[in-house]
Amino acid sequence: MCLIASMVLAGCLGPSSASWGTGSGAVSVDFSMESTTVKTTLAGEGSTIGDLIPVGCTPGSDGGTLAAGTGGAITFTGYLASSQFYDTHDPVMGPKGLELGVTTAVAIQSMSFDQAASVVDGDGARIDVKQWSSPLQPETGAGSVNLEKVDSESDTDWFVLGLIPTTEDILSGMKALGEWHQPVVVHGYLVSAENASNNQYGYQADWHKADNDCSMTIGTTNRQDTLVLVSRITLQDATVSANGEADDEWVQGDVPFLGRAGFILFFLAGGIGGAVGLFVVSKQMMMKSAKQSMRVLIGEEGMKKAASVKTDAKAAKAAGMESPAQRQKRKEREREALNKKEAKTSTPPKKAPKKEKAEDALGGFDLDSVLASTPTGRPTASAPSMRKSSVVATESAQEMDRMSVEEATPSSLPASIGQPRRSAPPNAGATNPPKQEGRKPPVRRKAVKKAKPTEQQAPKVESESTTAQYEEDEDFSDFSF
Repeated sequence: MCLIASMVLAGCLGPSSASWGTGSGAVSVDFSMESTTVKTTLAGEGSTIGDLIPVGCTPGSDGGTLAAGTGGAITFTGYLASSQFYDTHDPVMGPKGLELGVTTAVAIQSMSFDQAASVVDGDGARIDVKQWSSPLQPETGAGSVNLEKVDSESDTDWFVLGLIPTTEDILSGMKALGEWHQPVVVHGYLVSAENASNNQYGYQADWHKADNDCSMTIGTTNRQDTLVLVSRITLQDATVSANGEADDEWVQGDVPFLGRAGFILFFLAGGIGGAVGLFVVSKQMMMKSAKQSMRVLIGEEGMKKAASVKTDAKAAKAAGMESPAQRQKRKEREREALNKKEAKTSTPPKKAPKKEKAEDALGGFDLDSVLASTPTGRPTASAPSMRKSSVVATESAQEMDRMSVEEATPSSLPASIGQPRRSAPPNAGATNPPKQEGRKPPVRRKAVKKAKPTEQQAPKVESESTTAQYEEDEDFSDFSF
């Protein structure tokens, strides 16, 4: 899955290179045939190399004429074997002078464009680069070609070029050189400088020669090392121009034949369509396997009955019959619709009226005022004297309270006094003297006859006087205290 997802990024990734401008890790070139200035910060601190004069070529019958400040671009044609991009330069062990403005270095085997395009993949030169810190002095090792050992006896000719972009579009298009083993044509100018220390690999009239079509030639050493102000790059299927407006302009992320839009559509059609197709095929295989297992379990007769059940179900559905599940769903829908209809038609319950105040229910009787008023009668004996009460006690209620208090009060009379009287004569109790000295002598009590319910008031008064008499006698007859 990760491999398939990474296909979306095909052609969108590229090598890291310098940026255009005056910031950190950037380069900018003010190019003109009269005078060119290169500003670079690839080595850390900013460096400016000025007073540079491009060297152009004028085609001729006896070879192209190279001259500073005139002519057109010189071409370097061949098979791109290796390349190196720079976003920084080592300020101590790295290049010096104009080489600080190099953003890309390439190793190109010199041959015609058609010959380079006809090289079969895998048959071209392979270079094993160990280190390429200096643009024009690569350190190579094992491979089909070792650039450090190329000399006059070698069978192949090589260009080792340090490329300096003349525009921002050229700088962006140089990333196309990150794809090796392809035919390429680099169009540009050699560099002539008044200060030779700034241009160690600049134009040398006795060394650099061009053909009639201004293609650079290689001397007897079979290797040409030089710095180039690049104005154009030609690839097999695209072009990198100075203004970026060529009809076949190379664009990073472009896919040959299909293009970026075609590649995305192909990925969507192939990826999503393939996933859907695999799902359908896998589902069919699972159904086929399930049928085979079912045939083994229930046999051919069971399969026929199952098929007939399916056919009967379809016929019943076509006839308007419904299954129990469908019937249940229908009833539930009808019930819900009926409930909604009843909820809409039913009137909302009325709110219960608030209770009226107590004074309204009692006809103007104010209970708080009554409780706060002073009583008109005497308070009962059991009620506190300082407490206000709204309850008036009658004379009968007061008398009953008084009698309850007297009965509850402990008496100092002997225990026999409190017992009910017997019918024995009064002197019968005197014949039996008390066994203990501290026992109280018996006291005579007058018999009290019970009155009728209508005459209850008189016995109460007599009982009260009798009780008082008992209390007076007790005070003078009990010496136990």
